Amino acid sequence: MKRRMTPLGIVLGLIVLAASSATAAEDARTILDKAIKAHGGEAKLSKLKTMTAKAKGKGPIHFGGEVAFTLETSWQWPDRLKNAVTLTIVRPTTFIETICGDEGWCNYDGKAGPLDGAKQDELRAQAHVHRLQLLTPLLQDNLYELSVLDEIRINDRPAVGVCVACAGERDVKLYFDAETNLLAKIERRTLNETGLKEVVQEDLFSNYREIDGVPTATKLLRRRDGKKTLELTFTDVRYPDQLDAAEFADPHPYVRRCDVIYGRKAGATLTMDVFTPKKGAKGIAVVYPVSGGWITKQTMIDMPLLSFFIDEPVKRGYTLFAVCPGSQPTFTIPDAVADVNLAVRYIRYHAREFAIDPRRIGVLGASSGGQLALMLGVAGNEGDPRSNDAVERTSSRVQAVSCFFPSTDFLNFGAKGKFVFAEDSGAADFRAALDLREFDKRTKRLERISDQEKFEELCRRVSPVTHVSPAAAPTLLIHGDADKIVPLQQSEVMIAKLKEAGVPAELVVKKGMGHGWNSMDRDMSKLLDWFDKYLKN
Repeated sequence: MKRRMTPLGIVLGLIVLAASSATAAEDARTILDKAIKAHGGEAKLSKLKTMTAKAKGKGPIHFGGEVAFTLETSWQWPDRLKNAVTLTIVRPTTFIETICGDEGWCNYDGKAGPLDGAKQDELRAQAHVHRLQLLTPLLQDNLYELSVLDEIRINDRPAVGVCVACAGERDVKLYFDAETNLLAKIERRTLNETGLKEVVQEDLFSNYREIDGVPTATKLLRRRDGKKTLELTFTDVRYPDQLDAAEFADPHPYVRRCDVIYGRKAGATLTMDVFTPKKGAKGIAVVYPVSGGWITKQTMIDMPLLSFFIDEPVKRGYTLFAVCPGSQPTFTIPDAVADVNLAVRYIRYHAREFAIDPRRIGVLGASSGGQLALMLGVAGNEGDPRSNDAVERTSSRVQAVSCFFPSTDFLNFGAKGKFVFAEDSGAADFRAALDLREFDKRTKRLERISDQEKFEELCRRVSPVTHVSPAAAPTLLIHGDADKIVPLQQSEVMIAKLKEAGVPAELVVKKGMGHGWNSMDRDMSKLLDWFDKYLKN
């Protein structure tokens, strides 16, 4: 016979469930109350808002064996954390990773850079664990949901546990020695070293000694999925009243404004990041079209291999504008050319806001970014005087150009009459960038342009060599003579045309170099020297 629960039974069931939940929470509070007393008491723990520590440790390395390292860490309530690890394999190398609120950065062997998303998330999780280790917030803040864990044994001693759930964070399990009530283990889920696999991480604490009246663990053993990954011995732990703000300060020589909207197109925003020198700003703007194969992604701005495009100009005192134009395959080269012109108009119109001189704007780039830079140098214009938009009425001309290995003539690419995206061209993989279409009123669709004469005319319009005139900006190009993607001939014909027009122009040929080389960061100084010369006054 099918049994049915009566309304009274449902109510009683809910009461039982509620009572069970309340009991679990009460048990968790009892565990935490004991732990708080064991760790120095509520009065002391409530005052702890900072911590610094130094440690020595060892851990496995990918190619076998173990490596010794030192760790210096600083934490400040609620979300500032800095870890500095120094290890020696061939020579001493220091890796620093820092978060400060929503911002994160790193400094690897003296070179500052962005902190990738996975590492930033991990540091945020570590800062969250630091907050939980103070224990008192768990009983004072209703952000946390507490539940009791089954008793386990740690180092053959009984341990009781509390699981802490918090919106936006992974659950964290805190285990306390059942006799001393001191923290014995923290367990949480995280990503492994490659960032590709989720693992269970256990931190086991031991060798407690009292520091500023707070019992503090001086040894840590870490396991991931049951395998030991590191051991730490803390040699110096302190709880200062406060830390200098410089401890968590961004090491970059600039102040960065992200996602500045310079225009809108097809329902999407066009953005750029602005990098202003913290000191020594010259009031000179350098525009950097972020593009490779006419593909643009916001993340390309933060690629470590390309960081010199930002760091080096800023060190010279230039305000750098990393401009993201429309990207193929959604948009084509003519679209990208229009976008970078709009970006320069926007920058010039807002010159006072950016603290730059509207008469001194340079542009640099590489590969497809170099082609966009050259288009500004030879085909920037005074704007549309009939437009209702003040930005559109503003000039997009620039005063100097310097770039690496640009495409300059799409219809004579490496040889007379050869199309840039021919089957045997090194640039063939990027042909979507010139998949030109137009709206057909009859079919009501965007149709590929099949008229060869019209197509070639559009290719000429986006070929910098087509637009050379005496009004072009002084131009410096650097190109490798072994480039298989963009032949050296592209820079040679461009420089020849500029010189013929009486425009200051130089070509630096890198012997044996292809489409990029390891010392490009050192060659950047030549490009910046060019700006120093032509943007100085």
